[in-house]
Amino acid sequence: MVSNATAVQQTNSEPIKNVIDKKHQITLLEEKLEFYIEKLDLIISDAEPKGLIDIILAIIQAIVDFLTNIIYKLIDFINQLQNLLSVLINAIKALINKIIEFIEWLQDLFNPESNTAIQ
Repeated sequence: MVSNATAVQQTNSEPIKNVIDKKHQITLLEEKLEFYIEKLDLIISDAEPKGLIDIILAIIQAIVDFLTNIIYKLIDFINQLQNLLSVLINAIKALINKIIEFIEWLQDLFNPESNTAIQ
């Protein structure tokens, strides 16, 4: 299948789509950070009826949840980046092999006496 945007095979455009998805996930993570900041503001503004220990525990819980979420997203992003680099390296290897085949074809074209296919 061919991708509409790039006119390349769908399998070759998948890593780029994954990077775009990761950028979208980063945007969502930033929005979640804003949500946690608002949540902390609400906790701080509600400080008087609760108690200092409850506030500290709520802040620690919010920080731990946020850091856990960031770590999971970072690990997923690194895995996707690793896959993208692997696909890129394989594509470069394939390109180098095709260039070598093309050079050999040109050599055979200009040196017909060494060409074993034409006899």
